[in-house]
Amino acid sequence: MASSAIPGYGTLLKMGDGAGTAEAFTTIAEVGDIAGPGFSVDTNDVTSHDSTGAMREFKPGLIDPGETSFPIWFQPDAATHDATTGLLSVMNARAIRNWKMIFPNAALSEAAFAAMITKFDVKGPVAGVISADITLKISGPITWTE
Repeated sequence: MASSAIPGYGTLLKMGDGAGTAEAFTTIAEVGDIAGPGFSVDTNDVTSHDSTGAMREFKPGLIDPGETSFPIWFQPDAATHDATTGLLSVMNARAIRNWKMIFPNAALSEAAFAAMITKFDVKGPVAGVISADITLKISGPITWTE
């Protein structure tokens, strides 16, 4: 059977400008491999004195939509990276922004979510290029669009 794997190359990460219903989204420049979102479900221990076999029992709790992380090839003067309008500005403002991950295929075109930037880790290697590792903490539901 032939694989139906979808190449990830061409996936875009876009950040909203915070303008509400007329919000414009801008593609973040120089994004490397994108990881996430990664979901988890809290568990609630509902074990009681009459639990069968003296075994713990659990019920599902809240869903944590997790995080999305990615490196950028950091350019301090790039509009989507800088401290005036870019990622640094949004992190410094501790703002929650709307984000879109646009996939390069027709089967699954977009994941939209609200998130705050919780990590901006700049690296300047001796042999390599300046980069920054970015982490977004997702707040609320993710909307998947085909």
